[in-house]
Amino acid sequence: MASALVAITGANGTIGYHSVLHALRSGYRVRCVVRREEAVEQIKRGPSIRKFEDSIEYSIVPDNTAPGAYDDAFSGAKYVVHIAGVWPKPNYHPDNEIWHPFVQSLENVLSSAKKSGTVARIVVTQAGAGLVNPSSPSTPGTSFTKLLNEHVQINTTTAAFRPPLASPHHAYSGAKAYCMQYLQSLRKDPDLPFSIVQVIPGTVIGPSELITSSADAYAQMDRMSRALLFSDQTPRYAFGFVSVLDCARVHVEALSASNVPDYGIPDYFVAAATTPAGKTAEEIWTEVADVIAERYPKEVADGVFTIGRDRVPSEMPYRVDSTETARLLLGGRPIQGLLESVLEVTEWFVKLRSEMGA
Repeated sequence: MASALVAITGANGTIGYHSVLHALRSGYRVRCVVRREEAVEQIKRGPSIRKFEDSIEYSIVPDNTAPGAYDDAFSGAKYVVHIAGVWPKPNYHPDNEIWHPFVQSLENVLSSAKKSGTVARIVVTQAGAGLVNPSSPSTPGTSFTKLLNEHVQINTTTAAFRPPLASPHHAYSGAKAYCMQYLQSLRKDPDLPFSIVQVIPGTVIGPSELITSSADAYAQMDRMSRALLFSDQTPRYAFGFVSVLDCARVHVEALSASNVPDYGIPDYFVAAATTPAGKTAEEIWTEVADVIAERYPKEVADGVFTIGRDRVPSEMPYRVDSTETARLLLGGRPIQGLLESVLEVTEWFVKLRSEMGA
């Protein structure tokens, strides 16, 4: 019997590429859905991808907001992992380049999945941005006063945002909250031909085999690692932390009805490490900074790393509890968090510098 086909949108992105790999290693056939031919070539350059050439195919969707955009991409697929999205860059138009593309692309995913007649489950990547209100006059700080688990509530005020929107941040949070709310309501439809899974990742941290120079590694490094290793700009929001491998595992393992039958799907899966009990955000951050300084004294002394001890994300309102996600999808193994993930990035960066003779 042929292996089931899973279509993965945003397959060349950080989460997408590792989800492709984990799906292939798990025995799925994979159709990588990307927007440009260059993205196909980028994926093909991955050393780990090459051994799976017979199980991988590609579909180019230049405009995911066009009617029927994903019809061909989802044809014959049993599963869809929808990861593709828009990052809220400061120069993007809030309405035309963020909110509308997010919403329309999701509607196209659902429409094409229905047309396919074969899709049985869709996994959608969401974001902690849908839990907060960017118009709130008070900052939540690093209080850990709220709980992010599989039954967290979205921010209904933010879900009601509609264009015209005040900023890219408003558009991103509003689009995510709206889509999260919409999918939750859609799941109640008894005539829906597929089940829906929503995943809320923390900040995704980890190396990439697609990057081969320390300069590119620095340029594309996640904001938490850059803040810790190079005292780069203080991140604003953090809704927990997750290694890129565990984030990919959550997405792919959520496809299987053997892991989670349709009736057992929680409101959300949380792809983020459970917050260490009894620790403040500052203590968690300082611990990682101390370990880096201890393990890489030469790089610190030489100025390669400028440890950002005071770069704690300014808004960390949620304490994460992902034990249900780990139990259902990862055999109970805890999700890897900030310390382990940043150390992997650190080792990767040092290795790239060494290979370049730095």
